[in-house]
Amino acid sequence: MRWGIAGYGDVVTRRALPALRALGEEPVALWGRDPQRAARVAGRYGVARSGTDPDLLLTGVDAVYVATPVAGHVPLARAVLDAGLPVLVEKPLAGGLGTGGTLDAGGRCAGVAYYRRLAPAVRRLRAELTGWTPERARVRFRCAFAPGPRDPMRWRTDPAVSGGGVLADAGSHRIDLLLHLFGRPYEVTARLGDRFPAGAERRAELTLRWRSGLRAQCLLEWGGGSPVDRVELTGGGRAVLLDPLDEGRLTRSTGRQLLLPPAPNPHQPLLADFATAVEAGGTPVCPVSEARLVDDVIVAAERSDAAGAEPVLLCG
Repeated sequence: MRWGIAGYGDVVTRRALPALRALGEEPVALWGRDPQRAARVAGRYGVARSGTDPDLLLTGVDAVYVATPVAGHVPLARAVLDAGLPVLVEKPLAGGLGTGGTLDAGGRCAGVAYYRRLAPAVRRLRAELTGWTPERARVRFRCAFAPGPRDPMRWRTDPAVSGGGVLADAGSHRIDLLLHLFGRPYEVTARLGDRFPAGAERRAELTLRWRSGLRAQCLLEWGGGSPVDRVELTGGGRAVLLDPLDEGRLTRSTGRQLLLPPAPNPHQPLLADFATAVEAGGTPVCPVSEARLVDDVIVAAERSDAAGAEPVLLCG
């Protein structure tokens, strides 16, 4: 299958392009706003065409992967879908920009890159939930992120470009994990703070509630200290822990531990899943309709914070 790629950042060069090559897929066009950088990346990875004209993505390709800063996700994905092509979009779909709901797949294959859904430990965790509804979920994430003025990742500190701070960035994956396991919550309460000069938050505290009685408490930080990335579910005398999340170490309250590591390149199973969905006329692991729910939580969290951490109800 021939692919067009929008973007040339780390997720493209370190993950997507190597994954496509490993799968025997063919990246044939690379789009970006900086023609020289696009040409350098295309040359380095053997992509035949590059440039700044978006029509590059719509000609001679079978599918498009959009991995630009978040503000470009929906406009580019809409152009791809309008051209009758399937599209895979990086996460979050739109984050706090609130534009994800305007993207209509129109029956075409359209997905968002919440690749942790495919991790073996996450799939095992879903199996653990058969016949068990936890009462509490705790999500804890912390890593260092303090880009300087010339750092190419600086755009992530501007919510007009990134769709938010740590909540939209690292947090969106973990919110999606909760929604993938338990469905849509009905209420969100949040405090966002410790902001970069451009406005993106370094710290997000959220409480999500479900009609089942489940309550999830999430603390997400870009800050100092040891890295943390864990998800814990408890209730009914049972507990299951993923810690660290991306090592696939699953521990039960009995003390029994399973090690179910993810793929070395998590975009390889993601892109394989999407290619299969395109070729078979199926549904990708995270369709756009489900990714919108993560955006809904992010927008509700921002509303809650603006109202002094008042609860915000989610429609639907």
